Amino acid sequence: MRSIRRQVLAWVLGFLVLALLIMMVVSYQRALHEIEEIFDAELAQAAKLVGKLVLADIDSKGTVFTVDSDLNKSVRHKYEKYIGYQVWHRDSLMLKSAGVPDQALGMRAGFQDVAIASQQWRVYGLYLKGSDYRIFTAEEVVGRKELSWYFAVESLGVMFWAIPLFALIIALTVDRGLRPLKRLSEQVSDRDINQLRPVVGDHTPKELKPLVNALNGLLERLDTAISRERRFTTDASHELRTPLSAIRLHSQLAMRAEDLEESSRSLKKVLQAVDQSTHMVEQLLVLARLSPESGQVEFEDVDLTDICRKVSEQLTQAAGEKHIRIATEYPAAGSVVVNSNPHLLHTIFRNLLDNAIRYSPADSEIRCRLSRTDGELAVSIQDNGPGIPEHLLEQVQERFARLAG
Repeated sequence: MRSIRRQVLAWVLGFLVLALLIMMVVSYQRALHEIEEIFDAELAQAAKLVGKLVLADIDSKGTVFTVDSDLNKSVRHKYEKYIGYQVWHRDSLMLKSAGVPDQALGMRAGFQDVAIASQQWRVYGLYLKGSDYRIFTAEEVVGRKELSWYFAVESLGVMFWAIPLFALIIALTVDRGLRPLKRLSEQVSDRDINQLRPVVGDHTPKELKPLVNALNGLLERLDTAISRERRFTTDASHELRTPLSAIRLHSQLAMRAEDLEESSRSLKKVLQAVDQSTHMVEQLLVLARLSPESGQVEFEDVDLTDICRKVSEQLTQAAGEKHIRIATEYPAAGSVVVNSNPHLLHTIFRNLLDNAIRYSPADSEIRCRLSRTDGELAVSIQDNGPGIPEHLLEQVQERFARLAG
């Protein structure tokens, strides 16, 4: 399983180590250059010092003096370097330090790199003005490299000790930065299906705000869907209870009937209750599938005159049983097109017209009218039923509400 913490630590530490290595290489190159400059400056200073302090003691007869500087290594400082020198008068070697060859270290004034007896030397030549004296100070290149490498290893050791410290600091920082995500995870995992309230995000970092908002949106949609299912279950159980009770009652009456006519009346009532139940189930299924809360409602161009005509034809038989006439009136322009859902419109027209037929007296007329006035479309279904009292208008608009009588 992938871990954000491990990935962040791996990437950060990897780039940190890479950056430190690059810095070490660059720093080593720059330090090496500066060390070379310092060492060269020391050679020049040593040559000038020899020129000022030693020449006065050279034997005028040309005897070569060797100044012993080969000290015990145990008493030398770890940063101490060996610098050899020669003093020449014309072509005669007048003075030199121990360990320096007898041949001339250099051939000209200034800095130069020479190879003597398979050894590489960095040499500085000083020609004293107004005299025939030449002074050469020299240092073996191997010694310079050893000291430079010693400095580099010391720096590298410090850097390798610093990497674990940086790793610990980065790990603690990452853990602290991921705490809001951990708290959010715990807050969500502690919930059950009945706890769909929004996640509190007052102290949530702005990087987690989109996640919290998306999660709250999902919880809100889930709560809406569960509430819709609960309402559907409640409505279905409530609406189906009445026709099912009627079916049971009339079935029992038909079984107890003493003659064929009484049994036939009870069975007819059973069929009516079955038809009512079938119609109710169809309405419930349509409502569940096409409820705006389900998010599945699709809109298209719908001809209202066509829907009104089809619904009227479907209910003609029910209206004829009560000798009710259905009259339709359409605009002179012909078709009336609106952008809506045809299934929902069909259900609305059918319910209104079915209620009009159900509660209108026999031998009456129901008028279905479509009219357009000032660009507005009006749909009305008028009947001669008892009507709805004004104080019950709000109640009748509830889902599956039915008033007594």
